[in-house]
Amino acid sequence: MAERRERERRDREERGRQAARPVAERTKNDNEPLVNSFAASKGDYVEGTVVDLSGELGGKRMSMSRVMLNRGGTAVDRWIANDKNELFGESEQRAIRYTQNLWVRAEGNLKAIDHSADVVDAPLGWSQQEALVELGKLTERIPRPYWECFENVCRFDQEAGVAGSRIASNSRSSIDAAKTTVAYTASLIAMWRRL
Repeated sequence: MAERRERERRDREERGRQAARPVAERTKNDNEPLVNSFAASKGDYVEGTVVDLSGELGGKRMSMSRVMLNRGGTAVDRWIANDKNELFGESEQRAIRYTQNLWVRAEGNLKAIDHSADVVDAPLGWSQQEALVELGKLTERIPRPYWECFENVCRFDQEAGVAGSRIASNSRSSIDAAKTTVAYTASLIAMWRRL
């Protein structure tokens, strides 16, 4: 019994020493993968290097650190990349980009290029008011739970399981419900706007 306690104490001390070492030093010396195999199989990871300006990655300030960048993006990006059922065709992708552009314009964060000419940097010539009117028309035609799911996933990058939980009857099907709802809503917008 005493031997077991001693071994556990040594293990705790070793774990404490390992945790106290800077992250950059641990990954260089231990050759540990930065992303475990399960996460690597689910994401699109690319090795990269960043400059740690503040030292928050565990190294010195102004030091280079090796990192893994997840290029998987949002849930919609992953769905489009792995679309085996062809839910997200070209017109659905255009409809998603169309509404994302509307949301950007509706937020009103556009800057004037030439103050004297009052030319607004708005792609396709949309103003904030036109975008708000168009979004209002879309929200009137699409049922509220579907629109909220579409907006939460495509605009706010909410997790699909959370966004689809109001539509699905159980927690296991909430991701599929969100995916189907986003595809359905995008196809309606594409049909109405002839995208």
